[in-house]
Amino acid sequence: MIGRLFGTVTTIVLVIAAVGLAAWLGYSAATGATLIAFRTGSMSPTMPQGAIAVTVPVPASELEVGDVVTVQRAGEETPVTHRVVEIGPALIGEATAVDIRAAAPGSGPPDLSSPEARRIVMQGDDNDTPDHLPYALEDARRVVFALPHAGAALMTAQTPIGMGALILTAGVLVVWAFWPRTPRELEEPAAGGTAAIGADPPALGADSTARAAGIADPPPRAADPVARARHAEGARR
Repeated sequence: MIGRLFGTVTTIVLVIAAVGLAAWLGYSAATGATLIAFRTGSMSPTMPQGAIAVTVPVPASELEVGDVVTVQRAGEETPVTHRVVEIGPALIGEATAVDIRAAAPGSGPPDLSSPEARRIVMQGDDNDTPDHLPYALEDARRVVFALPHAGAALMTAQTPIGMGALILTAGVLVVWAFWPRTPRELEEPAAGGTAAIGADPPALGADSTARAAGIADPPPRAADPVARARHAEGARR
């Protein structure tokens, strides 16, 4: 019984995981969405260290003050995810020397002559001051959804040990869910007091047969008054 219940639960979990993965792949393909994990606490308490967020690519011209965006700074591998506190037109020429050239992660160098280009100032929610230089960019990735503390599991899963544990767990669940069951395990147990399907009906006794035939029980015999008197007299002696 416990094994069957565990197998059912495992199958349901696998189906939900498969549907969720398919939905995410479809959404990602349609919108270009990606997942990011916060490795520092600069966006606490809204998005603390270990949070996970979904980002989508947007032109810099669509950014607004208050948006949380991810940008890739030129010459650096680690992107920055902070809140936009100021937006202005991109500066072209010598003034751009004080800006940080940035772009959405995975994009090429920004074209600051593009009408989509902007100059933004960002600041972490937990920081007292804005980032030390503005960002000149043409596009960025905007955070559309964040889940606190879920990023810790994602970062663990990206390690060799985490990947191995996930593969091993998934393999065990799949084998358990599809392991052949014995005929005895497949039989449904009969409920208490209920005859199993296919069992022969109980045999009818003589009394039951008589009742089924409509024959009434004979009336009880009346006691013989003479015998009763003799019995009482013998008892007195």
